[in-house]
Amino acid sequence: MAEMNWEQQGEAALNGLAPLRFLIGEWRGSGHCYGDAVNGIFTVQPLLDGSWLEATEILTNPNGDEVHSDLSLYRYNVEAEHLQVLQLFEHGHQSSNPIELTSEGFRWITGPGAPQLRYTTSENSFSYSVILPGEGAPSIEMTYKRA
Repeated sequence: MAEMNWEQQGEAALNGLAPLRFLIGEWRGSGHCYGDAVNGIFTVQPLLDGSWLEATEILTNPNGDEVHSDLSLYRYNVEAEHLQVLQLFEHGHQSSNPIELTSEGFRWITGPGAPQLRYTTSENSFSYSVILPGEGAPSIEMTYKRA
């Protein structure tokens, strides 16, 4: 990476995050979480100067009880020249992963011993699946449409 000044770094961060900006807004969806039917609200907003995206997801069962929630912060890592996600979730857990753009959307690069997370995107919807190590079928699958 060539040496960049403060303004150039900011421009690179904004430009690098562009492939994920379509997520900004509120999404409603449904799917399953560990075999149980769930509904979801997925909300994404830009943070600070727009070089971060904050994504919150809340999954509820058919009775409206919360069964899962998490917060993900997306950014373009200028030094490493790739997209990155920091995910915070229940029981004080966190993960930090690079993101790879794919022909269908994007995926979190998590390694062979970690859950695999893949997003498939279209103009007005997206789906994701989480496959746990050693399992063939997704443990979580959600499809979202703009609210």
